[in-house]
Amino acid sequence: MDFPAQVASASVANVTDQPATQSSFDMRDALNPSRLTILMWDQAFLLRHHPGGSFENYDHVLDETLERGYNTLRLDTMPQWIGLDDPDKVLHWDDPKAPFLPWDWNCEVEGPVGRWLIEFMEGLKQRELYYTLSCWWSNKNGPDMRVTYPENHIQAAEIWAEYLEQWKQRFGFDGLMYVDLENECPFFIHGYKQRFEKETGYKWDERPRFTDEQVAWLANDLNGGLKLLHRAHPELRYTVSIHGDMRWLDVPLEFDCLDVHFYSDADPRWQQRTGLHDHFAHLTTSDHWFKDYSDRSVATHKAIAPMLRARQREKLFAFADWAERRGMPLTTSESWATWFYIDHPDLDWGWLLEWASWSVEDAIDARMWGWTPHNYGQPQFANWNDVAWHQRLTTKFLGS
Repeated sequence: MDFPAQVASASVANVTDQPATQSSFDMRDALNPSRLTILMWDQAFLLRHHPGGSFENYDHVLDETLERGYNTLRLDTMPQWIGLDDPDKVLHWDDPKAPFLPWDWNCEVEGPVGRWLIEFMEGLKQRELYYTLSCWWSNKNGPDMRVTYPENHIQAAEIWAEYLEQWKQRFGFDGLMYVDLENECPFFIHGYKQRFEKETGYKWDERPRFTDEQVAWLANDLNGGLKLLHRAHPELRYTVSIHGDMRWLDVPLEFDCLDVHFYSDADPRWQQRTGLHDHFAHLTTSDHWFKDYSDRSVATHKAIAPMLRARQREKLFAFADWAERRGMPLTTSESWATWFYIDHPDLDWGWLLEWASWSVEDAIDARMWGWTPHNYGQPQFANWNDVAWHQRLTTKFLGS
């Protein structure tokens, strides 16, 4: 997997500094719930369910979720590895040897993970909680239950179709808001970005706008996968989550909802000042760069935070308008400030939490269906313990 270095894409729509098109019809009014307060729990909710892990006690963390005002969990249930038809099979994950890995798993894991998933879902369904399913399609450091991994979204959809049939028999579909075929296309299906580049003739981030050939390549693949799932399970909603890269606005996608991840490092002024991309080689294995990155982030935030927010809002409204025009309510399940941070003495969280506090106002302005304050909404992060902070923001969004 490539770390998703974001790029500053050219505007491809008639965008103003006003919120998305406002009309008397609002898709959210006919959806239940009409607002999603989302936490992104990726694979961690399963692979940190070991003694001493942050998800050791499912009843406890699910109750804490409700207490903080969140109603929706984004889950990677790992369809490439976990077979719901054999939940007691013992699976093994190697130690990732990444001591500064904020999410996923942070030690060797072994156990009947399918059974853990059933335990978790039983707890979720007992509470007033909703969920979405996604997949990071990880193919390293884990069990090889399936012989092959998908190379494109049509193959991913074939795996999802079979898996969702098992899911329906085991859990039903009540509470399932939507299915995300791939987290952050094109970065997580192994080799996908490289195939795109080889077959369209350009690097992913080489051009300010997709060529006609690139648009067709993406539309054929993504819509082909969606068509398969529309036939297999028409009662569900589908999407493929993406970064806030405005080149996507040229691609005629048939999503039922739109999950976009907006981050500060897509703004060149942020990247040039902080240099996050320069540390990808040792991102989760060394902390020697943390203080410099933190100091640079704080200084950048102090100097140009309103400017960064203004550009991010412009991008948000462009996607909100596109989503409304194409009939796909807009969500974000991880967004806003930096996509990499962790609790550490050298990392100042003040600027990040201030940014998160703005995000609810911007999400309301853009008539978003689903919002999250940041992508650190898991119990291993210290901010999880600030109950009042979360309640203040979730109450505001749910009341909008």
